[in-house]
Amino acid sequence: MRRGDGAEMMEMVNLKLYLENRCILAENERLREKASALRRENLALRADLLCKTTAAAAVLPAAASSC
Repeated sequence: MRRGDGAEMMEMVNLKLYLENRCILAENERLREKASALRRENLALRADLLCKTTAAAAVLPAAASSC
């Protein structure tokens, strides 16, 4: 039994879409990992900033009262 040209064409279209979908999924995973790393970096920077502003706020009242 031989498939018709239409069936072969549909199989090629299906294969093309499958491969395109795999590429999109791989790119999505790469972007998800990058977003996760950026979020961790953002949280670390925010924590560092909070520590610095808290330390500066603790020092400022003492410096202001010594004037």
